[in-house]
Amino acid sequence: MFRRARFRLTVLYVAMFTLVLGVFSAVFFLGFATALAPTFDLAPEITNEQAAEVAYQSAVDRIGIALLVADVVVVALVAALAWVLAARTLRPIREAHERQRRFVADASHEMRTPLTAIRASAEGALRGSGSSDELAAALKVVASSAERLTRITNDLLLLARSDELPLRDHDLVDMSVLVAETVERLETAHPELPRARMILGTDLVVNADPSEVERIVSNLLDNAYRYGDAASPPTITTAASERDVTVEVTDTGPGIAAADLERIFEPFYRVHADARAPDGSGLGLAIARGLARRNHGRLVALSQPGATTTFRLSLPRTG
Repeated sequence: MFRRARFRLTVLYVAMFTLVLGVFSAVFFLGFATALAPTFDLAPEITNEQAAEVAYQSAVDRIGIALLVADVVVVALVAALAWVLAARTLRPIREAHERQRRFVADASHEMRTPLTAIRASAEGALRGSGSSDELAAALKVVASSAERLTRITNDLLLLARSDELPLRDHDLVDMSVLVAETVERLETAHPELPRARMILGTDLVVNADPSEVERIVSNLLDNAYRYGDAASPPTITTAASERDVTVEVTDTGPGIAAADLERIFEPFYRVHADARAPDGSGLGLAIARGLARRNHGRLVALSQPGATTTFRLSLPRTG
């Protein structure tokens, strides 16, 4: 990302310098041509040497005026271009600063809830007035809150280091096999969940990190179970085009408005930030998109509000 931005800025600077040089040359040429125009009158009694001196002095004066005009025009042009370029250069920095500020605020808010639960339970237990059952309940709250803090911390570390982690040796992965194994592990760990409907293609091989792609699929399935209709299990489909292999996870939940389709990939962003929102760290989709990019793929969301939501993972096809 930074290499591409550096290249674009370099091209922009070269283009700006070329434009400024061209304007300067054009203005100076016009001024120089005007300076050499014989528009002065000479008295018949002066010598050739005096006439040459008058012509030379007049040309020098006009060249100086032409240079002054060219300098003023170029300085004004450079100032205008610099103002526009500074605005364009600082805009991503300002947006990044705003995202960072919002990220810190959201992370603090997410951690405050389990910390508050831990503190309240510990203070209640320290009073010593509760029964053994009440103490056990307080310890369960502390343990579950600590577990939630651990999940949030691990997800934050993974998200922060997703661009810095060394790229592992990618393997040839059959996406249909990986999806089937991921769904099987999820159903084994959570037998209470309805079974996902799978529509799997054949010979869908990609060159990717199996553990990272599995994490993407797991996050998408977890999101579908959380936000989808409990009576209608999610559908997961694998298919291929000439260039890509796609994995689509579709749920029949409330859907997502068009304005939120990109924002849901921001850390901690929630479409419904109220008591109705399912419990979670709010980092799953952000991590999934980051891992998709690490594997040279892309992750997008498609939705019909009130009907369905589909998350589509696309990875370059091998062979």
